[in-house]
Amino acid sequence: MKTIKFFHPEETFTYYIEKCFCKVVYSGQQHQLLIEVHSNDDLDHVDDDSLQNEYPQVIMSIDDFPLPVTSIEELDGQTIEIPNSYVEIEDEDGELVDVYYTTLNFSESKFESDNNKLTFFKDETGTLCVRWKGEAVDFTEETDELIPFEVSCAFVPQKIEEKD
Repeated sequence: MKTIKFFHPEETFTYYIEKCFCKVVYSGQQHQLLIEVHSNDDLDHVDDDSLQNEYPQVIMSIDDFPLPVTSIEELDGQTIEIPNSYVEIEDEDGELVDVYYTTLNFSESKFESDNNKLTFFKDETGTLCVRWKGEAVDFTEETDELIPFEVSCAFVPQKIEEKD
């Protein structure tokens, strides 16, 4: 099942994935991982007094993370660790800039995730899947406490239909 779960101390937040994609792109002289996972905003499975009602939808992303592979086909069987949400790198002008690899987006609020571990595999139909585990800051209280999360999704290829 395609889900996102946050294991908050008060309750487990469960989101159902509406869409997701995974790409390996070549940029800045290196291959980089791009992943986006969007939940739907359906909360029919959530109790009326649940904290999750304040966070009806989440978008999780990985951007610009350097990879030793050149295509998504090479991700099968790989485990990738992204220990920190961002790194400081020196730009072409010698200035230090923050490059964010992972973000969680709830409406207009963005949060970091650390200790990310992505395990890629193919399911019985040959579709590339990921099990993404990590820790996010406590977005309910906006504290530095970390909440474990887990994402399970399949990157089903999109069919493009041509119109006459």
